Amino acid sequence: MLWAYKDLIVSRTIYIILRVSKRAQSSARTRLLAAAEDMLREVGMAGTGIKDVVARSGAPIGSLYHYFPGGKAQLVSESVQINADKSRRLLSRFFDGKQTGAAALRSLFHTAADGFERAGGNKGCAVGAVTLDLMPEDAALRDICKSTFDDWVAIVAPCVPFADERARRGFATTAVAALEGAFVLAKAARSGEPFRQVGDSLAAMISGTTRTRR
Repeated sequence: MLWAYKDLIVSRTIYIILRVSKRAQSSARTRLLAAAEDMLREVGMAGTGIKDVVARSGAPIGSLYHYFPGGKAQLVSESVQINADKSRRLLSRFFDGKQTGAAALRSLFHTAADGFERAGGNKGCAVGAVTLDLMPEDAALRDICKSTFDDWVAIVAPCVPFADERARRGFATTAVAALEGAFVLAKAARSGEPFRQVGDSLAAMISGTTRTRR
């Protein structure tokens, strides 16, 4: 009976150790990705160094190469993909068909302005920042960035009140380009005001427009 009790204690101890170890490992990987994503938004891919990511994450440097044997390229790819997935979900919440396209645009840009200012006025779009740093050999990253922007256009276009599909996609592409441009202007000004101005202008262009062929 005593031996059975001791075996139970040992089994539970091993189980707890394994659970804690797994949680710590998962946490280290998550912290590394979060730190990399944060740095990409601040300084782009060129300015994101491995040592800086490790220092910001608080994870051991050995864990970076354990979880990301491909080094910086793998870390950046996964971080950008996470940011891209977040952006798709965010846009889908604004352009869900429950409000007009004009209202959705205004809400998106004003929300971006508020978020930009809360974050300190120095964080851009990770996808946009990485796109600007792409080299000819960065084919995988290029695919992630391109597909992300294509998805943004596809999310916005159905909410644009034009009957012609080409016109809807054209305006949606303009909105996506304006969003990326607003990040640049906002970083230069350290203010979210460019987002608000651009969002209001885009909304005014389609406010009151019905789905008639242009």
